[in-house]
Amino acid sequence: MSNNFGEKVKKIRKQAGLNQDEFAKELGYTSRSTINKIEKGINDMSYDKLELLIRKFNVEVDNLFEDLLSQAGGTIIDEKEIRNIKTPDPDYRYPKAGVYYMTNIKATITRPNIIVGDFSYYTGKDFESRVTHHYVFLGDKLIIGKFCQIGNNVEFIMNGANHQMNAVSTFPFYVMDGWNKIAKVPELNELPYKGDTIVGNDVWIGENVTILPGVHIGNGAIIGANSVVAKDIPAYSICAGNPCVLKKYRFDDELISLLEKIRWWDKGVEEIKKLIPLLSNSDIDYVKEELKKMHQ
Repeated sequence: MSNNFGEKVKKIRKQAGLNQDEFAKELGYTSRSTINKIEKGINDMSYDKLELLIRKFNVEVDNLFEDLLSQAGGTIIDEKEIRNIKTPDPDYRYPKAGVYYMTNIKATITRPNIIVGDFSYYTGKDFESRVTHHYVFLGDKLIIGKFCQIGNNVEFIMNGANHQMNAVSTFPFYVMDGWNKIAKVPELNELPYKGDTIVGNDVWIGENVTILPGVHIGNGAIIGANSVVAKDIPAYSICAGNPCVLKKYRFDDELISLLEKIRWWDKGVEEIKKLIPLLSNSDIDYVKEELKKMHQ
C-alpha cells in the first residue's frame, strides 16, 4: 500500500477531529500503533477495515482510487464493489462525505433510554450531551422517529430537571453530599414527572430549540429556531416562539391524513429512493393526487 494512501487516511482522521486512539477505536483496531503504521505506509489496511473507513467517514471513493490503490491486505479490490458500499446506512456516523459536524444520531447513541430511528441526523457534535438531566432511576425515555432533522444546540431537557414542588423548599438536599443522609428522597410520584419525550418522523427542529420533559411532537412538524417547546406539537404543523405556539399547518387535512396513512418513512431504502422525486416535489396538488393513487 502506497504512502499516498497513508497520507489520505491521516487526512480523513484529522478532518474527523480524532486522535489516533479514537480513530483506531472507530475502525475496530486495538491500538493506535496500527493506525500510526498505516498512516506511515508501513501496514496495509484489510478489506473489512477499508469498508469501515469508507462507510463510517463517508469517504469519496475517487480519493482512494486516484492513487491507483489496487489491493488492501493482499486482497484485490473490485472498484465497482467498493463504490457500491456507499449506500444510505443509518448505522454509520457520517451521512455526508467530508461533513463531520452532521451525524446519524442512531450511530452515536450509548444510553439505553435514548431510542432513535433510521436516518435522523444532528447538525452538531455529541448529540447525547444535548439530552440533559437524564437519570436512569427515573426511567424516562427520549424517543425520536426516522428521518428527523435536528439543528445544532437543540436541547432535550428530561424529567431529572424537575424538583419536588409539594414541600416547603424545592432544594434537592437528597442529592447533595453532607445533606443526603438527612434528607428524605422523594418518591417518584412526588416529583413532577411528565413521562417520555417523543418526536415523530420527518420532524425538522431548528437550531437552539429547547424541548421540555414529556413533550410529544407529531410527524412532519417544523419547529422554528430558538423556540421553547413546553406543550405537544401537532403533526404537520409549523410552530415557533417562547413559548412555542402553532403558527399554521403545512398542508390541508386531506394531505396530512394521506401522509399519516402512507408512512413513507417506514418503507425500505429502495422504495424510498423511488418516492424521493414525489417527496421533493413542490407541486402539492400533484403530490396529493399521486399519494391518493398509492393509497387506493
